Amino acid sequence: MTKILIVEDERMIADDIKYTLDQYGYEVSGIFNKGIDAIDNMSALKPDMILMDIMLEGELNGIETGEIILKDHDVPIIFLTAFADSTTVESTKDIAAYGYILKPFEAKELYATIEIALIKHKSEKKLKESKALSESMFTGNPEPCVYLNNDFQVIDINPRFKEFFGFSLEEIKGKEIDALIIPEEYETEATKLSSDTLSGYVYFDTFRKNKEGGILPVSISAAPIVIDGKSKGSFVIYKDISIRKKVEEEREKLIEKLQKSLDEIKTLEGLIPICSYCKKIRDDSGFWGNVEQYISKHSNVDFSHSICPDCLKEHFPDQYKKMKDKGNI
Repeated sequence: MTKILIVEDERMIADDIKYTLDQYGYEVSGIFNKGIDAIDNMSALKPDMILMDIMLEGELNGIETGEIILKDHDVPIIFLTAFADSTTVESTKDIAAYGYILKPFEAKELYATIEIALIKHKSEKKLKESKALSESMFTGNPEPCVYLNNDFQVIDINPRFKEFFGFSLEEIKGKEIDALIIPEEYETEATKLSSDTLSGYVYFDTFRKNKEGGILPVSISAAPIVIDGKSKGSFVIYKDISIRKKVEEEREKLIEKLQKSLDEIKTLEGLIPICSYCKKIRDDSGFWGNVEQYISKHSNVDFSHSICPDCLKEHFPDQYKKMKDKGNI
């Protein structure tokens, strides 16, 4: 149920308004004849709307009361007045009034004014929240962002854009973005990207330059701004990918190094000619050499020399016996 606060210094009129509101199913959250009392009770009552007489008794009139209330409370105010002259209306120009009701008024007139004001306030609140969310996503975005018009001229930038590229909004507003941050060798590419942005979403890794001419690796995300089916410009995000590029370069160097190591590895495969008697091996040039030489030449293997038990027994029988007795063989 919609709660309505009445601020009216004429008790009969206030009671008449309350009766009308009750008939239409509204809840009257309170009735005050002074502005200061309405201000003091706002937090406790939390009304959805205020019907405020402009000419109140006390130190504050209705307009002054409304201005103070709106500083801390988002609530629609409809002003009640016995005067419809331009001076009265002009006096409320600095406050967001949601309607005026001329006293005396009809019940249907009051009801219609209240309903229109509630709908207007609800719509404005949604629009305000949507705008606040959009601005928060833009200004608070951790990546450089820019709004462009259909001629790709700068409309607005976020703080991260200034930090990343070095330009302030005052320096570049109204200027073409390509003339500011496109390296010469990427001009053709940038022209195509701009064209693609007007017709759809763009995602592309490339390079841009900052105010000092330094080259910056970026990942561009861009999309058109479409309102009522018509393009009104574009929104572009420049994600800093310098760390990613560095990692990719280090990975490529590692892969290259590993490939080089693999290429240097020597392997033995295929049919190897070996003498049946002396066990020498013939290499590709026709030279016969011992097994050690051949394997060392065709692989990364080195040899250490020892003697097997059979050869030890045959050629060094005394040494064999000693080792046998000691249990070493």
